Formats: sequence, C-alpha cells, structure tokens
Amino acid sequence: MTLPPKRIAPAVTVLAFHALLAACGSGFDLRLFVSFNAPPARIDRPTVVLSGVAALPSGSVRTGGTPFQPIVTCQPGTFSMTWTNDANGARGAVFALWDCPADHLSWNSSAIPLAFGANRITVAIADAEGSTASAVVVTRQ
Repeated sequence: MTLPPKRIAPAVTVLAFHALLAACGSGFDLRLFVSFNAPPARIDRPTVVLSGVAALPSGSVRTGGTPFQPIVTCQPGTFSMTWTNDANGARGAVFALWDCPADHLSWNSSAIPLAFGANRITVAIADAEGSTASAVVVTRQ
C-alpha cells in the first residue's frame, strides 16, 4: 500500500536539509539546531514574538531520576541565543528554558519590531563548541 505524500513542516525541512549537508561533508554542525513553531506568514501588528525549540548546548548535565534519587536536576551548558531582523537591523534576546525531561530547549523571543513588508528574522544559538542559526520570513501588512 502506498501512502500519499504529506506536507512537511518548514522546521522539519530545515533539519532534513541540515542533515543532508552534514552527510555530504559540508562541515555543518548537526549537534546544534534551532527550529520555529509555525509563525504567522502575514501580520498586521508592529511586533511579533516567535518561539520554537533548540538543541541542548554542550556541557548540559542531567542528574537524578533513579529510584534512589527520584528528583531530576538539570543544568544547561553555557550558551547564548539572539534574534536579528534583517529588514530593520533590530536585534534582541531569546529566552530559553530546559524543561528537564525534554532533550531540547524551548525558547521565546522578546518582541521583535517589524518593518512593513517582508522581515527575514534569524534566530541563532551559540555554545562553547559552535553555533548555528535558522531564519523565517514574517510579512507585515
């Protein structure tokens, strides 16, 4: 039985492309990633807040979770996350949280000011071993 093709979310497509680059010997670091929750394609407000998930930075430690130590403690490694809007040059902080049972960080941007028209917004993560970034376009009407 053949199943019909399914639409793949942009974040999945970006990750698949990154995996292909890594397999081709491009030097792309697959250890780190940033992906977006589906942002609005068009918006009529002057700002937008984006969110998504990112890889755990190097040096992240999880302890506990055994019958003898049932409380799990998590400490992410040192990292930084930022956003940049190419349309107007604005930059800002990304707030990330490690919900300890998960194997990734959940992040939210601060309010990103939008220019009228297309805004290419890049979110980057950097840790002690490298960095990576992903971008999305939000259009302000």
